[in-house]
Amino acid sequence: MSQALINTYESAAKLMEQMLIAARKDAWEKVTELEQSYMLKIEVVKTLEQNMRLASETLTSEQHERKQALVQKILADDGEIRNLLYPVMHRITDMIFDAQLHARIPPDGL
Repeated sequence: MSQALINTYESAAKLMEQMLIAARKDAWEKVTELEQSYMLKIEVVKTLEQNMRLASETLTSEQHERKQALVQKILADDGEIRNLLYPVMHRITDMIFDAQLHARIPPDGL
């Protein structure tokens, strides 16, 4: 079970890396698509972690180090995606605000 956990973390990290690559290309639909697969991997991670606790199974020190490295990589990539996302979110917020503002102002001549 412990190797399955490491393999699942590896898969999750690869998906996060692909999300980052897509975010760098401004391909936000691809990010969203990959995010769904990533979230499924995280659910598997949670299940495996819980099953290991129930079975009192632990990771070897090498596996624990690998897991920590993968988690750090995932968090770093996630942070970079968020940094890339902030300007996009601001543009969307501005567009919504502008649309709401224009909807409230009656056209000239009425």
